[in-house]
Amino acid sequence: MIKQLLILSLLVIGFGISDVYAQKDSIDIYELDLSQLSKLKIISATKVSQELKEVPATIYIITAKQIEDAGYFTLEEALSDLPGFQFRNILGLNSYVFQRGIPNQNNLTLLLIDGVMINELNSGGFYGGGQYNLSNIERIEVIYGPSSVAYGTNAVTGIINIITKSAKNARFGINTVAGSFNTFSSAVNYCYVSKNEDFGISAAGMIKKSDKADLKGEAGDNNWTDLMENFENDYTFDIKAEYKDFTFGSNYIYKQTSNSTIIKSIGTIYKDYGTEWNIQFVNNYIKYNKSFGDKLNFSSVLYNRNATVLANSIYYVTDTAQVGYYRPNNLSGIENILSFKMNDIFTLNGGLIFEYEKLSEINSSSFSDSLTIKPPKPQKPNILDNYLVSMFYEPQLKLFEKLYISGGIRFDQSSVYDQIVTPRAGIMYNLKKHTFRLSYSEAYRAPKPWDYSFGLGNSDLLPEEMHSVEGAYSFTTKFFIVDIIGYKNNLKNAITKEYLPTGDRWTNKGEINTDGAELFLRFCHKKISSFVNYTYNYSYDEIGISIPEIAKHSANAGITYSFDKHFKINLRANYSGKKENPKEIESTNSIFIDPYLIFHGSISIVELNGFTVQFSIKNILNQEYYHTSNRMPDRYRQPQRTILLSVGYKFKNNK
Repeated sequence: MIKQLLILSLLVIGFGISDVYAQKDSIDIYELDLSQLSKLKIISATKVSQELKEVPATIYIITAKQIEDAGYFTLEEALSDLPGFQFRNILGLNSYVFQRGIPNQNNLTLLLIDGVMINELNSGGFYGGGQYNLSNIERIEVIYGPSSVAYGTNAVTGIINIITKSAKNARFGINTVAGSFNTFSSAVNYCYVSKNEDFGISAAGMIKKSDKADLKGEAGDNNWTDLMENFENDYTFDIKAEYKDFTFGSNYIYKQTSNSTIIKSIGTIYKDYGTEWNIQFVNNYIKYNKSFGDKLNFSSVLYNRNATVLANSIYYVTDTAQVGYYRPNNLSGIENILSFKMNDIFTLNGGLIFEYEKLSEINSSSFSDSLTIKPPKPQKPNILDNYLVSMFYEPQLKLFEKLYISGGIRFDQSSVYDQIVTPRAGIMYNLKKHTFRLSYSEAYRAPKPWDYSFGLGNSDLLPEEMHSVEGAYSFTTKFFIVDIIGYKNNLKNAITKEYLPTGDRWTNKGEINTDGAELFLRFCHKKISSFVNYTYNYSYDEIGISIPEIAKHSANAGITYSFDKHFKINLRANYSGKKENPKEIESTNSIFIDPYLIFHGSISIVELNGFTVQFSIKNILNQEYYHTSNRMPDRYRQPQRTILLSVGYKFKNNK
């Protein structure tokens, strides 16, 4: 670590991250009080610009300032302070996010970057971990509940839309982070804006490396040997250009990790070193947005998505061989959305989407003859050609300036899963500082090639169907917001893993029901910004048996105190109650994961002569705590105390 910090002091002079010049947004969300923030317009819920008070869904916004104050290092860390989220972090090739009580492979939530999906095409799940460049994020819009009317398949439990920084805000900055477990990150953020401000182009790059935790021997529940390799290397590059009504964007993510944690090495033929999972995501898009007066708005986006597990991946290393893995996938699409405001009472939004995808039916593999010899490049697997045509309509009535009634319906025609119709309806009433909301929505997740072909395979899988009812009350003042939310969800045709004598496969099996309530309090005034939230979530199947991996009780709290404009401290806490593991844990002879309470903190010196320095500690008390497992290891030890030092510099605007 000392060596890393010495390198850090040199690199910060020449490399780095972060926004630099002063923000010039039409709405500077950093300066809004809580009542003004509640009027902020978002686009993630319905794909058209709406104020939060007009949207019949639970929505929370994580701002760039909150990311910086808390010293979040991964997307999961940012989500962990929100109500309704639980996690299965296997500290390997992926980290899994459960929203409102339904375990999954990240395939029930859509992850977007600037409105374009980043979910892996072959499986439908998104990748968690450190590959997202948090320094280039303007805000994260998190929508709870089914959203298939606007987004189609996979938008079952929610949507996470990462909105990158604008190409119209001139800036240039650098940042470097170093700390425990060989953690190192460096990033740069630059934006040029023309003199007449009609053209802007921004570029942001990041390199991030970490071993994440000590999982060798006894520290890792004796699943792996002292030779274990457990690394993650992330490389990200974003570019965005804005000219008049057009926006061009490209997001490149390359994630390289070891596969050691997905299987035990002690007592098996598998080795915990030499593996390498290499996956790349490339999103390219061109957006056109045009307003015709105050009544009509048209937007169109042409996009291409590539999500490929590269042919140099090594999935397993055994006593006698190395196993290669290759899975290419590509999708192209166009989406057109028209928003028509007939008058102050009636608005109609509609969309037409066409997508064409080329997906691997199943991965291809290759084998070597020795644990020390790399396998040859696998051959290209059989490719499936699929198409999707979708239409959706979302009418909204505004009555008495206070009452909003909205609805929606979507029709999908797929070459894979035929036809699906998805409705939703909601009502909102705003009375001064009070907001009341009631909504009903449906969603679905269509099986992907990964589901059909996994293990023994199952070609008869049906789409999962979600039905959800949600009621909410909010009280908002200039400095204080209280949200009280209740929900009831029913997931039919739940796709779960079936264990047979000859192998495993995915199958439709029963239902998952969730009864839940969330309480979220936020306070912001002068030098103090704080929050506390609590979630009750009871998940059970069709005969009333509780669903493993979900804690009934969870809570989070945090406070940031600013001594002055340059010096601030942050303290956060996350609590998770007892949860059932999918199988008995050999080391404890129990099927339960113990509850835990962990603390995180940071001390920041902000923009002092252009420099920002932050000292942060994750898991301050070095709590030993675990996450559940649906793989060979019985459970997953989470990171020990982690110390990070971040140094950044913002170059002055010389305009």
